[in-house]
Amino acid sequence: MKRIDRYSLLCFSVAAIIMLAVFMNSEEPAEDKGMIGIAFDIKTTQNGYTFFLEDSDGGKIKCFVRSEPVEKEIYEIKGTFSEDGSILFVSSMKIIRGN
Repeated sequence: MKRIDRYSLLCFSVAAIIMLAVFMNSEEPAEDKGMIGIAFDIKTTQNGYTFFLEDSDGGKIKCFVRSEPVEKEIYEIKGTFSEDGSILFVSSMKIIRGN
């Protein structure tokens, strides 16, 4: 029966801990979330505008954008949520018009 020396065991243990740490700490990169909704409750801030976007399910999302949105207009927006998920920072915003 072969015996594993303590240095080999220690090396294997350290490698396993490093691998676990890498996999457990890997965060998903922030990605742009796209959605469609109606802009309302637009407020001017020092750096841009905040507004709420209501989607077709009735959900409301607080958004921040640098260019002024139009009240009660339908938009397709893309952006990234804040770390706590309380606000969507809009990276692109396009008006959708029905035909």
